[in-house]
Amino acid sequence: MADIDGTLTDMQRHISTDAIIAIRKLPVPVVLASGNVICFMRAASKLIGASEAMIGETGGVIQVGYDSKPMVLADIGECRRAADMLLRHFPMMEQLDARYRMSELAFRRTIDVMKAGELLESEFPGLEIVDTKFALHLKHRSVNKGTGLVKIAFVMGLEPENFAALGDSANDLHMFKETGMGLAVGNATAEVKAAAEYVAKASYGEGAAEALYWLARRL
Repeated sequence: MADIDGTLTDMQRHISTDAIIAIRKLPVPVVLASGNVICFMRAASKLIGASEAMIGETGGVIQVGYDSKPMVLADIGECRRAADMLLRHFPMMEQLDARYRMSELAFRRTIDVMKAGELLESEFPGLEIVDTKFALHLKHRSVNKGTGLVKIAFVMGLEPENFAALGDSANDLHMFKETGMGLAVGNATAEVKAAAEYVAKASYGEGAAEALYWLARRL
């Protein structure tokens, strides 16, 4: 299971050809897990040669099979009500991918995240705002990449510990906790590196390729 932004890509979201080659050579399927919308996940999975199983919207939407119906695991309605509240405090807050999101909302990184978090805590305690360094995600606290992994493993008839997780940032730690093995790219946060069984020397996509080749030797 692999994160995309900051793991398979650099900070400009340019994907590494080394990582794509490593994914295609890996003798087991690769499930992509990201905060991106599920239509993006389908396209990315097809293009780079990952599996037909994918996790989108930070665990809020999963899909198994390119032509199957996505499973939505969280109520976007509460997120929309919370966004209306935040817009009163941050009128310049700009939403991303609004048309395609099903379980959470995403915004540009142009607001005070700490203040936004305090407002949510007082009025919508079941929600949180997560900064992935690429976007701000307004989501349910009960939903994350780890819960998405547990659900997708069930649908696939597998156990979560049968997966390995590859990532770079704090929102990938939920995957690490559910899987049997965590892998970190060289640009990962200190917290992620500490939780990983293998830490790549290289960063971003080149580090992802390094970690995947290491995993392949272990299989």
